[in-house]
Amino acid sequence: MAKDPSALVIGKRIKETREKIGYNQAKLALEADITPAAISQIESGDRTPSTPILRRLATALQVSADYLLGATDKSELKDMLQDQSVQKFFRGFQELSESDKQFVQKQVDLLKSQSKSKK
Repeated sequence: MAKDPSALVIGKRIKETREKIGYNQAKLALEADITPAAISQIESGDRTPSTPILRRLATALQVSADYLLGATDKSELKDMLQDQSVQKFFRGFQELSESDKQFVQKQVDLLKSQSKSKK
């Protein structure tokens, strides 16, 4: 049976990032609170991580979940957060009411879909 292409992308990105920061599978497993065997299976594409595990892996590797999923090529969450406009946006966003946050999210989704349709 062929491996899931998305599982292969996730596994490849986890392995590359893990090696880049100097972690072995055991260290990443410890940091993400999963087993080394699970790391091995994920990296080989034999297993697709659940959302909670993907989040823990992204946190341990200091990258975004979008990067691990292949949705963006920006690997360094820290680099993105260095941008002053991003910082300003998040500070303002935190002060919004829940309904305003939902409105902003819908606007962002709309802009992203419009951007994709122009390509």
